[in-house]
Amino acid sequence: MSEYIAVARDWLTERLGWLRERFNRRSTDGAKRVLVHEILSIQVLSAALFGGLAIASLYWGGQWVLQDNYGRWALQWTEELNELGSPLYLSDDGEARIRLESFVERYPEIDRVSYFSKDGEALFSVDNHEEFEPVDNLTVEKHNDAVAVIGQKKPYVMNTGLLSPRQFEILAPVWTESIVDDGMFDFNAVDLEAQTSTELLGFVSINLDFVMFHDRLLANIKGAIVILLILLFAFAAYGRRALQKALASISDLQEPIKELAKGNLGVKFEPAEHREISDIVEALETTATALSERDAKLLEMANHDSLTGLFNRRRFTEELKKEIISVMRKGHTSALLFIDLDQFKYINDACGHPAGDRLIRKVADELSRSVRRDDVVARFGGDEFAVLVRRTDIHGATSSAETILSNMRRMAHIEEEKVFHVHCSIGMAMITGDNLHYDELVNQADIACREAKNAGRNRLSLYEYSDSSKEKDTADVGWMNRLRRAVDNDEFELRFQPINRIHTGETTHHEVLIRLRGEDESVVLPDAFLPSAMRFGLMTEIDFWMIENAAKAYSVYSVPARTLKFSINLSANAFENDDLVEHIEKCFAKYKIEPGNIIFEITESLAIRHPMHVERQIAALRDMGCHLALDDFGTGYSSFSYLQKLQFDYIKIDGTFVEDLLNNPVDQKMIKLIAEIGAEAGMEVIAEYVQDAESMALLDELGVDLAQGYFVGRPTKTPEHKSTPISLDSRRMKAPRFPQTS
Repeated sequence: MSEYIAVARDWLTERLGWLRERFNRRSTDGAKRVLVHEILSIQVLSAALFGGLAIASLYWGGQWVLQDNYGRWALQWTEELNELGSPLYLSDDGEARIRLESFVERYPEIDRVSYFSKDGEALFSVDNHEEFEPVDNLTVEKHNDAVAVIGQKKPYVMNTGLLSPRQFEILAPVWTESIVDDGMFDFNAVDLEAQTSTELLGFVSINLDFVMFHDRLLANIKGAIVILLILLFAFAAYGRRALQKALASISDLQEPIKELAKGNLGVKFEPAEHREISDIVEALETTATALSERDAKLLEMANHDSLTGLFNRRRFTEELKKEIISVMRKGHTSALLFIDLDQFKYINDACGHPAGDRLIRKVADELSRSVRRDDVVARFGGDEFAVLVRRTDIHGATSSAETILSNMRRMAHIEEEKVFHVHCSIGMAMITGDNLHYDELVNQADIACREAKNAGRNRLSLYEYSDSSKEKDTADVGWMNRLRRAVDNDEFELRFQPINRIHTGETTHHEVLIRLRGEDESVVLPDAFLPSAMRFGLMTEIDFWMIENAAKAYSVYSVPARTLKFSINLSANAFENDDLVEHIEKCFAKYKIEPGNIIFEITESLAIRHPMHVERQIAALRDMGCHLALDDFGTGYSSFSYLQKLQFDYIKIDGTFVEDLLNNPVDQKMIKLIAEIGAEAGMEVIAEYVQDAESMALLDELGVDLAQGYFVGRPTKTPEHKSTPISLDSRRMKAPRFPQTS
């Protein structure tokens, strides 16, 4: 039986392994396993396992039942032992032998009946089958076991094999019992056992084999195995079809998900019957909707300015490229307008950034109303805008620009009960068949806008391309590369020009000036390269280079015997950088500079345009202990109104008032007025461009405290203290202003 089960188990394992291998081969051919095959394999293997366990349980349970019955039937033969044992105590009883053979033939379960002498020697046997071998003598162990059961309630020994539970062997002793004294008067029925005598005659052995019943059980189990296999295959076929039908909705999701992965967010998902798959479909639809909304939002952010809703620079550039292609193919002309608001920073600083944002939005609305529907308006950043005027000639583009200027002049913005009129400067570049590079067009319109600002603002300037402009552009590009290299490679140089007190002639401090070494080793003055640095946005880096290298030079040239002070000129770009104060602090700490020995100069125009921002920067520098000087004083249109608001230590009179001082009474009166205001405000006044002794003497008479210029001292590579000669009359005149103290 065990062999049959092993064969069936091996066959079943082989078939299931073949099925799984086939499923896996199909799945690996497509680089992915098939879900239906995975689930089906698990189910079939599980069913086979439980079916095998059920068959094994059936077999062992049947074996147990049969063995129990076998034992019961075997016991019945013990009742026949008296008859079977007759050949041992009946001498030459041929009739008993015949009855024995007839008895064995009547019961096919009996394989053999064997007889042994009382010593265990085999006497003879009656076989039901001819293939049995001769009977062996009893072993000592069997002989002793059989002798031990004489007179017991179960006077036999029954043996069966674990591996062959269908076969039984019953070994029973045959003996006679007699009464020793059978006298009628001396017989004691109570002590019968003591009065009897037992004589062992021999042994009889019965071999039983219930193979018929066992074969019937095996046949039933084989049938059960066949039925199980049929059910497994039927279950696999049905399960595969059922799973394919159940998972068809998931398979239907494959193509829509691929389209979704490609970015097709308008893909449609088929509704599903099952709740779980329906939830997946709903989640995918929600995801597609969310991605669509996100993409729309990102596209809006990528193409539009967040403050105004206009196109941003990137999207405007795309529209400009499309228009350039249209001009190239169709031969018409278009125009690019670059718009920069005039004095916007003043409003932004005076009323705060929220007010500036409101003004920018209002300007954007005004620009959108001022152009045609097909034209494109964009915000480039800050207070800069651009307009693409499609399909127009120079006259139409000029008319559009004039419309914008006119509407902007009429626009009034009210903020904190103040009315602001914001004008703009416009630069225009024509898009023609000879001018088709978008970067060049933007640069041309920007240059034209700067020209409009330089010409007085609130006007239109047309970029006119010529050989001279080409040379200027080439020179600008050359300066940009040269300045970039100078900043990166530390190629600038410092010069130090002394500033002396007029009535004593002694040097009080030095202004730190910047120079650039030319390719021919000549010294390039800042007037030659700083305008290009301003245009290309390099001024902040140059200012920061100036601060650090001036601090480094101070640490080199400063000596305890003589106090050294530096005056450093900073551009407007430096004060627009929020890292200015932090950079100065780091440089001072690095080179151990005392802030009280450093003077920072800012121009009057910067103070006028950025009062609030500059005031915060000045306050931070003052908290550090630095001094401040107002440079180019007198060139602005509100020079005296903010002196009380912004705290300065020095006022530097612009050199235009000093150059012709001896011959211009108006300049003399202006300088005298500035000197009086400075003295009243507690500020020292410095005159620039002092070229001779006569001018210096007159400045002394007008009340100026300090002088700077070639007469005082030319810029040198190292700080030099050079006294200027003064007249005795000048000393006497100044003596009352500086009384001696005891």
